[in-house]
Amino acid sequence: MMNDRDDRLDTAPLDARHTRRAVNKKVARMRPQRWIYRVIVILALCAIAVLGWYNRNNLAPENVIQWVKSGIVGIGSGGGFPKTFSSSSVLPQNFFSSGKNIVFASDTSLTVCSPSGKELLNSQHSYSSPAVRAGGSHILLYDIGGKEYQLDTVGSAANKKSSAQNIIGGDAAPNGAYALISTANGYCGMLTSYLPSGKTGSYYWFSDYYPTAVALNPEGTRAAVTGVSASGGDLISAVYIIDLSSGKTTRPETVSGGNLFSAVFWDTENEVDAVGDKSVLILNPSSGAKSEYSYDGSKLTSYCSDGGRLALGLMPYEGSEKQKFVVLSKTGTPACTHQFSSKIRSVSLFGQTAAVLTEHGLYFVSVGSGSAAPCQAGSDACAVAMKDESSAYVLGISEIRIVRHQ
Repeated sequence: MMNDRDDRLDTAPLDARHTRRAVNKKVARMRPQRWIYRVIVILALCAIAVLGWYNRNNLAPENVIQWVKSGIVGIGSGGGFPKTFSSSSVLPQNFFSSGKNIVFASDTSLTVCSPSGKELLNSQHSYSSPAVRAGGSHILLYDIGGKEYQLDTVGSAANKKSSAQNIIGGDAAPNGAYALISTANGYCGMLTSYLPSGKTGSYYWFSDYYPTAVALNPEGTRAAVTGVSASGGDLISAVYIIDLSSGKTTRPETVSGGNLFSAVFWDTENEVDAVGDKSVLILNPSSGAKSEYSYDGSKLTSYCSDGGRLALGLMPYEGSEKQKFVVLSKTGTPACTHQFSSKIRSVSLFGQTAAVLTEHGLYFVSVGSGSAAPCQAGSDACAVAMKDESSAYVLGISEIRIVRHQ
């Protein structure tokens, strides 16, 4: 027969084993199953793959480096807004937002500021007629009628260059590719494309139409060029679609009736929007489908493009006190209209909100409902650029400020 001490010696290890088993079972219940980790890893890899696909144009080594630079430069706070500038002239067409940054070119400099007012880029120039286009973090500044131009990137010094001919227009793609249209001896004009490395890509000479504007597709591999000619006393406009890898072009789509194309945009949905003084032509280069939105005799006073949508300010006749604001969908049909009682000076789009600057003030317009809410922008306001759906940058005589939609 065992004594009490023996009982204690035998049962103590047994109790400890039971305790350890109970604890291990509890820990096992609390520990996530391995399949959960596998699911998390698979979802993370899928997310990375999706992000990689949507940013595939930026994944070249030189663009990854620029991507990092842009991110580092953008970190940190600025002095806020309003932000003053000493230059005497900033044209409304040289004032726009790129992402949430504001880009503007004056008669002496090119500047990019973050939403906090931090100066991300400031590049001096001496162009007599500066014009600026942006493709992601790549900013193309050129002198209309001159030969000088520069390709800037956020966080990098300007890469100043010179064209052999007088420059008419240009555009830049997000991957750093860019193109210029210019005059050409013996031709109506020419297109010169450049690779992201800066090397010359291809040339195209125009024999029938004088080029007026150019836009690159997001990959920088194709160009849309508008041109104008005359036949029987009437103006005839054309849109060329050019494959920059081969120099091949489609037969130009022509629009007669005195319509003069002054701007062209190539959106992310593979649509080309050519803005004329009588109508807008929307063309799908892949299918050849096209549609046209006529101004019905109204005068175009302002316009902007946002990812395939166009915003237009239209005046029924010179001196009219009423103007129509229109947002065109990607198919060219009106998605939003609103009547204003004064001339529209500047328009901008972001998501489901549009900013419309008139002679009587600034209005935020809901693209969905067409309703307009007034906002104080300052008596010197001459241009507007949406920052996000609830705020906009406003260009004044000597400063840039932010106004918010209440």
